[in-house]
Amino acid sequence: MLKSVVPYRLMLCIALLLGGGADAGAQQVGRQGQAGCQLTLSGYLLSEHDEEALGYGTIYAEGAGLGIQADSAGYFEFTGLCAGSEVLRFSHLGCDGKSLAIDLQRDTQLTVYLHHHDNYTETVTISAAANATYSREQDQQATGQLSDALERITGVSSLRSGTSAAKPVHDGLFGNRLSLQNNGIAQSGQQWGNDHSPEIDPWVAAYVRVVEGVEALRYAGPTVAATVLIEPAPLRANGEAEGKVGYGFQSNGLGHVLNARIGDSGKKTAYRLSATGKLRGDQQSPDYYLRNTGRREANAALQFARFHNERWTSRLYYSLFNAEIGVLRGSQVGNLTDLELAIGREEPFFTEEEFSYDVASPRQTVTHHLLKAETEFRPNEENRFTLRYGGQLNDRKEFDVRRGSPDDRAALSLLQWTHLLEGSWHRELGSGRHLDANVQYDFAFNDNQPGTGVLPLIPDYNANRASGYLAYHYEKDRFQYHAGLRYDRQFYEAITITRSLPRVVERFEHVFQTFGGSLEGRWRTNDRLSITGGLTLRERAPQINELYSNGLHQGVSGIEEGDRTLQAERSLKMTMGLQLNGAGFSLKATGFAQPISDYIFLEPQPEFRLTVRGAFPLFLYRAGDAFLYGGSFQSWWQPRPDWEVDGRLAIVRGRNRTEGRPLVYVPSDNLRLGVNYYPAEHWKLRAEALFVSRQSRLDPEQDFLVPPPAYSLLDLSLEREIPLPSNRSLHLRAAAQNLFNTQYRDYLDRQRYFADASGRNVELRISYEW
Repeated sequence: MLKSVVPYRLMLCIALLLGGGADAGAQQVGRQGQAGCQLTLSGYLLSEHDEEALGYGTIYAEGAGLGIQADSAGYFEFTGLCAGSEVLRFSHLGCDGKSLAIDLQRDTQLTVYLHHHDNYTETVTISAAANATYSREQDQQATGQLSDALERITGVSSLRSGTSAAKPVHDGLFGNRLSLQNNGIAQSGQQWGNDHSPEIDPWVAAYVRVVEGVEALRYAGPTVAATVLIEPAPLRANGEAEGKVGYGFQSNGLGHVLNARIGDSGKKTAYRLSATGKLRGDQQSPDYYLRNTGRREANAALQFARFHNERWTSRLYYSLFNAEIGVLRGSQVGNLTDLELAIGREEPFFTEEEFSYDVASPRQTVTHHLLKAETEFRPNEENRFTLRYGGQLNDRKEFDVRRGSPDDRAALSLLQWTHLLEGSWHRELGSGRHLDANVQYDFAFNDNQPGTGVLPLIPDYNANRASGYLAYHYEKDRFQYHAGLRYDRQFYEAITITRSLPRVVERFEHVFQTFGGSLEGRWRTNDRLSITGGLTLRERAPQINELYSNGLHQGVSGIEEGDRTLQAERSLKMTMGLQLNGAGFSLKATGFAQPISDYIFLEPQPEFRLTVRGAFPLFLYRAGDAFLYGGSFQSWWQPRPDWEVDGRLAIVRGRNRTEGRPLVYVPSDNLRLGVNYYPAEHWKLRAEALFVSRQSRLDPEQDFLVPPPAYSLLDLSLEREIPLPSNRSLHLRAAAQNLFNTQYRDYLDRQRYFADASGRNVELRISYEW
């Protein structure tokens, strides 16, 4: 059934209130009803992953000046359209809008796939006629880090180490508790340390999702929280040649980014090749340069698919991430007196007035290879079997400022190999019911390379894990529920060197058996209101850094010490949510409560430690019973077809129940408000404001500095798409982050001890697509 976004009379009133006048509403109806305009355009909005109907999405035809809303089954229909080119805009709760250009010459039906998930969709990718296209929103994030895109997910913040690195925080949990899946493979090299960004090129990441509950149980990796899925766009048969090249400039750091992508597909094979190069120099706070914060990257990825027949498909994926990353020079000082002066200083030590592209010590270099091969076989309509292999090589080096000797010798050099073998089975049981199961085995070899002259922060270790997963899904129109179970057996062998003399090599073994289970449900009470709830039990084995860290972690300019007696964490997370869809608006509210026993955390200590490499703050891994709770709120409103308003609010609280005081590194309350305005066809203006409150729930002795004040930031962007012949286009974008050059420090940024965050950044981007 066709439903207007706003009934005509109401739309007329809103247009008058917003200054549009009565003629605006009349013109929309008149353009649709012109003589000779008798074409019909209809279709369905579906979830790309499970083809679930996306009810009450909004579709706006720019040429016709008409907006409609899909019904509860995701069906939409325009009538009385004129022949010729038409641009459709699709919107849905939690989704950034996307456009689809078509040449309408006859009655047409489309199936439009949105990259959607109940727990998250901030990024949308539209696929029409079985041809998937990349998310433009993800392309725009290619100039920055992947964490920049993740922060736009409701409930996600970033634990940062200044401008050099960032890791996502979801519902107050981060690091080892938040598994990152790179194209279905648990990202290695991220199991230790909070200063290492996901070694994934955002240009390759077409889709970014955060999943919880039953779906999160499917994936390998230690977690008691959500799982972040980072995926390239899939390859499909019988597609068309595609390509895109883009260049971006950033004023802060005088950064340059060049991306290129080409691909093609036929009846039997398809491929896509992409590459990115980045160069950025010292970034700048509002008052001074952040010395030695430059960055260089060279990344590439190759996707290949072979469609043997309609039942058998094989896929290959390879990615290379290569980066050299500077660490703020003012965060590494020589003695205890200087360290006490450096922490909380208005301007960091070693600040210089001149800009530089140089990346000197302290710095990091990382090279990450990922190879994934899988084959999928469907013997019949009810069964699907998949065999998968994932291999990774992570080569990381960290360079300190060495006194009295050259600093071109790494102080930490780690080489890690990981391998994953997985077999999975999908079984259809009838209408709306299916089973999923898999078995996994992964193993890792982590070796410190000789020649550093420094005892390693992380010991050599071998690890393996055997896992099994089973889930049942029941999905009907009004009611759905999902139930899943997971078992893991984790083994470690750690080879350590004693700190005392004489040096002795010691070996330790650990075995952890962990379980997980989840039950989730959704009840659609009527065509507009849905209620969701879930209960998830997860256990997580401590990771090698939590057990055996012992030394300077240069990336965060701190000494970290582990505890080999730590036990597995046990978490029980309860969630509840409401979603309301109406004519031109959507609201979604969720809440959670999560007690965690033996919660492992890294706590700052009230002492500094002097070493031959300088003076540094001390952090210890500890455990205690914790309780986290909070909620989030998402809203989307379309007051008229050329305006969209969205908002996202996230609140998290955390408490160490063992000690009776707050948890450290819990995100501050934050609110994002955004407005999209489409002044004309192919134009988009967006303004987005971020408000972050002060983290006031900490005891003074829990940190080296009191949490910084609240702050607010404003971003603006203007986009223009220029259609070209032969289905090609030119896209222009100008944007400004931190428009007012606000001076601030973020509580979750460990660089805040030494310096302010980056100031205003103006970004210019041009891309050509075919």
